Amino acid sequence: SIGPRCPRQRQIRSTSPFEPPPAMAKSKNHTGHNQSYKNHRNGIKRTRRPKKMSMAGMNCKFVRNQAYAKRGMKCTPEEKAQRLAAQKEAQKRMEEKKATEKANRLKELEEMKEAEKLKAANKQAKKDAAQKKA
Repeated sequence: SIGPRCPRQRQIRSTSPFEPPPAMAKSKNHTGHNQSYKNHRNGIKRTRRPKKMSMAGMNCKFVRNQAYAKRGMKCTPEEKAQRLAAQKEAQKRMEEKKATEKANRLKELEEMKEAEKLKAANKQAKKDAAQKKA
């Protein structure tokens, strides 16, 4: 019998069907095993919404103008009241203007209807006169 110290015996043992030879590359590179469990241990949280929108990537000319506009909007309570009054007054003027334009438009439509009726009546009268002659 050949003893275990025989080099041939060692070679046979290392190439058993259960153990791949040491020269082969690893085939398994990644596994997701246990990852979802670990992720859910502390809970999957939503991302925090930023308090201030990022200006990165925005048009720098627009951003600069926006900053100046914000500074221009700052005012005292008295100025704010004046601005509000002016705004309401302008709104009232616009609504009056809209009302007059609507009335004018309705008047124009009525006139157009009357004109069409007259035109139709004249056409009918001419038609009747032509039939009486014939």
